[in-house]
Amino acid sequence: MATVSIPIPTFSIRPFTEQVELDGSTYDLSFTYNARDGKWRLTIELAGTVLVRNLPLVADADVLRNFDHVEDLPPGTILVHDLDGLDTDPNDTNFGDRVLLLYTEAA
Repeated sequence: MATVSIPIPTFSIRPFTEQVELDGSTYDLSFTYNARDGKWRLTIELAGTVLVRNLPLVADADVLRNFDHVEDLPPGTILVHDLDGLDTDPNDTNFGDRVLLLYTEAA
């Protein structure tokens, strides 16, 4: 199982969408930042179909952990990781820099 970092632009244009290949399928990952609660949220689409919408990105939690029942989601795990080991959630200044989004491929 390989772990890869999902590239997050470090400039502050929000929201943004990028295409990322995960376990052989190309997904559209859309990111929005909610200034009111200070959280980044993730929407995952495959071939124009929304699979999950507005999942909060929280440090050291598997973003997809409660969605095993959703077909066509990436089969691996998506994890927010704080490089400083402080379990800091991504915010408008650290996401893509000190706080990364990691994908661990399915076995």
